[in-house]
Amino acid sequence: MNKFLKISLSLIIALSMCVGCSDLLEETPRTLLTPETFKTATGLQNGLVAAYALFRPYYGYQSGSNWTVFSDEFLQGQQTSDPPEATYVGITPAISGTPWNDAYPAINTCNGIIQLGPEATGLTEAEKTQLIAEAKFLRAQWYFLLARHYGGATIDLGSGPLAFNETPTTEMTRASESEVLEVIINDLEDAVNELPDSRPAEPGRVWKGSALHLLAKAYLWRGWRDYSPNSQADFQSALDNASELINNAGSYGVGLVAPYADVFEEGNEWSSEVLFTIEWNGNQQFNNATDAGAFNNNIQNFLFREFYVQDIPGMVRDVENGRPWIRYSPTAWMLDVAFEDKVNDERFDGSFQTVWYANDEATENYPVWTQAEADAGYVDASMVGEQKFELGDTAYWHAPKHIQDQFATEAAARDWALSKGYQVTFPDYGTSGFFEAEGINYQNKHYPSLSKFNRVARPIAGTEDDPNIGSTRPYIVYRFGETFLVAAEAALRLGQQTQAVDFINELRARANALPIDVSDLTGDHGDEYDFILDERTRELAGEHMRWFDLKRTNKLLERVRFDASGAPAVYNRQYNDGAPAAGQLAPQPEPYHLLRPIPQSAIDAVTGEYAQNPGYN
Repeated sequence: MNKFLKISLSLIIALSMCVGCSDLLEETPRTLLTPETFKTATGLQNGLVAAYALFRPYYGYQSGSNWTVFSDEFLQGQQTSDPPEATYVGITPAISGTPWNDAYPAINTCNGIIQLGPEATGLTEAEKTQLIAEAKFLRAQWYFLLARHYGGATIDLGSGPLAFNETPTTEMTRASESEVLEVIINDLEDAVNELPDSRPAEPGRVWKGSALHLLAKAYLWRGWRDYSPNSQADFQSALDNASELINNAGSYGVGLVAPYADVFEEGNEWSSEVLFTIEWNGNQQFNNATDAGAFNNNIQNFLFREFYVQDIPGMVRDVENGRPWIRYSPTAWMLDVAFEDKVNDERFDGSFQTVWYANDEATENYPVWTQAEADAGYVDASMVGEQKFELGDTAYWHAPKHIQDQFATEAAARDWALSKGYQVTFPDYGTSGFFEAEGINYQNKHYPSLSKFNRVARPIAGTEDDPNIGSTRPYIVYRFGETFLVAAEAALRLGQQTQAVDFINELRARANALPIDVSDLTGDHGDEYDFILDERTRELAGEHMRWFDLKRTNKLLERVRFDASGAPAVYNRQYNDGAPAAGQLAPQPEPYHLLRPIPQSAIDAVTGEYAQNPGYN
């Protein structure tokens, strides 16, 4: 948030350590954060900055990603060892990296701003109203995360419902998910009414456009749940709020960015499409990006990388291609079914890297054509002993399925690939060339890499050529493209298929994808909600939403679970209809996994009973 967010790191850390119930009320001194803090302009503003900053561990680090990315879109990559969030084996109340512990310090800070901010001096009434409305949005966002992950959560922080807690307490109660959604919707209704219509000058701050989008998502979520007081009214409210943003986009400073790839172009993180970001910056005082292991750093640029420096002649690790952590391997369903149309629809090429160019300056190590390859007809005999490619040429390509399907046989495809000289991988024929002997599921470390979070710029002095540091890019949490899909889903739930198709087609037009009609909502895609889920993958792949989407639409078990024989769900397989790579477990979610376990440390800190979610006792 430029100047607004650039308070000292020490103050943010001090505030985040002192703002409430991170371990559900472990005894912690709170001398730095008192009611008087929020009664001054500086205290109120700095408290809000801390509330924004406390999203960083969830959205920037691996632990938060694990809870949302593993799904029908991504399985575990080669350099992970059966993470419980991917396999559903070993998800217990002792699991680390839980969003529960991140949420409550931020919520308590927001409570202080909302409760005590009206008394602050040194600010106009309009300024106080805006700061308080921003805190309501942030509190709603945290509770929305809690409700979708855990169901019910604590609303009473020890000083009464939604009150600021400055004295530790172990007397806690757990509200129902329905009650938490009521809090969320109330906060967001207020935020819609109290936030400014116009996009703020400081990037990263929320405004009415942000609140309309999140409010539409909250109503959509509640409409699907059996506790909704009136599901049709909730879906109508979701549609109304999304339509307000869509129909009056210019008034709120929003619009779709074209072409699609530009949405994720470095430096474009505050475009007209963006509705809410989590901020980092290039000043090492505020962001220790040289330490990749720090939980508050943004390492999304590592997590989706494939292992391009292993088995691929001509490739070495560099800034442009990034540090490969090989955590999330895309499923064959996502790559070849959801993104089947790679000719018209720009969203695959705008989301994934499929080509790597030789960057190893030690060109003497490049492969050369052999006599056997000349005898096989791949090259003329005069090429024997010549390098197969040069610095800057293609070293590696994931050929898409529509190229593979041009060949009559697998042998013909492999011969063609070998004639290219560089490494080619096919979707259904496994690998050929330099690592052919490794087998088909070797593609859990060699795969098209999600490129949305790539980071080439190195704004911290001395790191310009270092590929191993974390990202300083803002993380885009919500964007206007999703608003159309929220509106379309709500319209479908209201039986308004034609209107839903119109919303979808407006989004598809931005990507040059072929338009659909009402008949396409079923067809080969299953029911109309399967189509919406497929479209959400095409638009939002990897953007911290998928697990929630599958849970909301009651499709998670169907799309993720492998059956008792080890056969994968059609939506969740690696290449070649294969089970996960050798030595890795297949996902086996049970119905109780639709709720996450509350950390045992949090439950142990409470006096009396505090209900754990079923299945985790």
